[in-house]
Amino acid sequence: MLKNSVKQLLVFTLMILLVFSLGTPAPVYAYDAITGNNSFETAYIIGHWQYKNIPTTILSENENEAYYKFTANAGEKVYVRSSYQNEYAGMKIEVFNKYFQRIDVGTSVVNPSSVIPFIYANADSASSSETFYVRVSRGNYTGDMYFSISIYDRIKSGSGTFNFSGTAVNNGNVTLSPAGVDSSVITMDLTNNTTIPKHAIVKSITTSSTQTPSQGSVLHKIMPDQTGIWYTSTVSSATSGSYTISLQNQLYVARKWSFKYNAKATAKSTMTNVRATINYQYDVTDQFSYQ
Repeated sequence: MLKNSVKQLLVFTLMILLVFSLGTPAPVYAYDAITGNNSFETAYIIGHWQYKNIPTTILSENENEAYYKFTANAGEKVYVRSSYQNEYAGMKIEVFNKYFQRIDVGTSVVNPSSVIPFIYANADSASSSETFYVRVSRGNYTGDMYFSISIYDRIKSGSGTFNFSGTAVNNGNVTLSPAGVDSSVITMDLTNNTTIPKHAIVKSITTSSTQTPSQGSVLHKIMPDQTGIWYTSTVSSATSGSYTISLQNQLYVARKWSFKYNAKATAKSTMTNVRATINYQYDVTDQFSYQ
């Protein structure tokens, strides 16, 4: 009986120890943290930005700056961010190229009222792999500082389908013009559409619709008010249109758009349920809210 009681007590004690070991985060000791990286020459080497889990930095009270070094592949656009605390007022983050020339600086606090506020600076790699340096400065705080550095891809993609208002009417190609006849114009206004990320750029766009009666040799046309240029679909179809619009055109999604269609048939027709499906690209940092 006594043996069983002792055995049960030992099992209970081990369970308590296991719960504490799993539920309590391990403290950050000096050998887990980054220290002594207080110049370009002693910069902490991250390597390629995408594959690193960077330890916490301890900036000693007698040091003012911490440095880091990372690489980015050709064409990659990233932002480097440092965690922030309210008592760290004046804290600054800077990004330099391999020649130690500053290319960006960040002091504004992102998400200041959240539990994870941060400051950041951008880095864009050109046509080849590039090396960058990061410098974090303490600002007005005195004493040891604890913060973490992380690097993220800035460029993201998304898509949405949006509706034109009204009905486009084509009176028919009664003159038998080889160029066909354009319909009336309908529009959609995306300027205040909150589902579209700020400064999103069109990657590609297609339109779809219902034509009554359905006809052959029909071309869709769209126009953003940004350029005032009509873009004609590359596919002849009453129900769909695709366009040679890409990122190179630098067209913003959140604009006013117009639509019409060209028909060669002599009979009158209408087009309803006109929609535009837009694939777009946007910069994550354009979406940040600041202090």
